[in-house]
Order: sequence, then structure tokens, then C-alpha cells
Amino acid sequence: MLAKWKINPTKKAKHMAASNSAKIWAVIGASGTGKGLWIKQKLAELQPARLVCWDFKNEYGDYARPVETLDGIRRAMILAGNGPLRVRYLPRGAGEKAVRKEFEALCELVYAFGHCVFIAEELSNVTTPGWAPAAWRKMTTSGRHEAVHIIGATQNPALVDKTFLGNCTLVHVCALREYPHRQYVARSIDCPLESVTKLQQFEWIERDYDTGKLEMGRVSLPKNAGRASGGTATGSGSAKGGQGQKRALK
Repeated sequence: MLAKWKINPTKKAKHMAASNSAKIWAVIGASGTGKGLWIKQKLAELQPARLVCWDFKNEYGDYARPVETLDGIRRAMILAGNGPLRVRYLPRGAGEKAVRKEFEALCELVYAFGHCVFIAEELSNVTTPGWAPAAWRKMTTSGRHEAVHIIGATQNPALVDKTFLGNCTLVHVCALREYPHRQYVARSIDCPLESVTKLQQFEWIERDYDTGKLEMGRVSLPKNAGRASGGTATGSGSAKGGQGQKRALK
């Protein structure tokens, strides 16, 4: 069942106007560290009337309805016009080239659609440090002009498009298991490598480039997640947890 968000036309118009400022978020972390849980909690806060997901792992069924083809996404966008729409696309390509082609096509559609939140899961599958689809580059360098709030997620930050990370307004980092990735993000957000290395499950550190603040915290687990330390929250319950405690780093 989709999350039942109430859509207030007046509130929506204000949100769109405000989102013309750049909102480009990178969400980084190994599997099971709280990355997806944090994104879902942010969705619960934002309650976007217009949401498009590149749902590589089929994780956003509670937040957007599936559309099986890119042409179906295009038709849904045309039908929605300036109104609300929450859709997700699960890539169908079997090979690397096919998946990248699908991703670029979806980026083109999102850029034209505008005024929405766009979630792109596991960017290392569709970009490299020196290459990204032209449409994605356009999204991350000029998406602000179309009021697109980008949330890009990856387990492998050292392997994704450098232009994306260089243009982020917020970089949120959960625990990472491999040294090259820890080293890369520490340098990217200008923090001690030790701070990234010490992160445990559900702990995070983030750099907000709008404010310049570097903060650390812990994401709250939803009440139905149980006490298992290895459990991760999924579905509608993931939106019910708070953001947990956080503190600024000097």
C-alpha cells in the first residue's frame, strides 16, 4: 500500500518555488547500515507530491507505484501535467549497457517533468568516476533550474560520477566497509578519515554545503524493527522512525 500523503495545492506550490534552489543529495553507505532507512525517513518528512524513483532494488513500493516501461512513465507524466505523480521504475535490462541506457532515458524524462524528487539507487551501476550519461550530468549540473531535488544513493562512492559528488549540497555518509571508499568520502566532505572509519551500523556523518556544517548522528529505528542489530527497516514502517540524535562537529 502506498504511503497516504495528503496533497495540499497551496503547500505544493510553495514547495516548488523553494526547491528552485539546488537540492542535490548523496546518500552513501554499505548495505544494511541505514542508508535506505534514512532516505525513507526523509521522504516521510518531505512528502513529495511528485516523486520518481530509479528503484534498482525494488525498495520503494510503499512510496510510489510501479510502472513497467519507460513509455509508461512518459505517459504518466503527460497525464499528470503539473499535478501530483509518484512512480517508480525497476530497470529491466540484463546487461550493463542496457541498464545505463534505461537510466539515461529516465533522467531525460525527469528533467523534462521537473518540480519533483528524483531518487536514483546504486549509482555505481550506471556511472563511473570519469563517465556518466549525458542526461544525468545535465540533471546534476542544471537540475536546479527545473526544480528537481536529486537523491542519489550508492554503496561504492569511489566508483561513481565525480561531477555528481562535486555538485552535491548535502553528502550523507553511513558506515563503509572498504578503505578506498572511506578514504574517498572523508576527502570529499573534508573530515578526518577516523570519523568515517569509526561509523557503526545506523550511525552517520554528513556535510551540509548550504550551511557548511559537519554533523554526526544515529538514525532511529522504527518501532516494528525489533532489537536485532542486523535488521534493516523496510516498507511503510521505515518512515515512522525519527532522525535520531545528532551533534555538530567542530
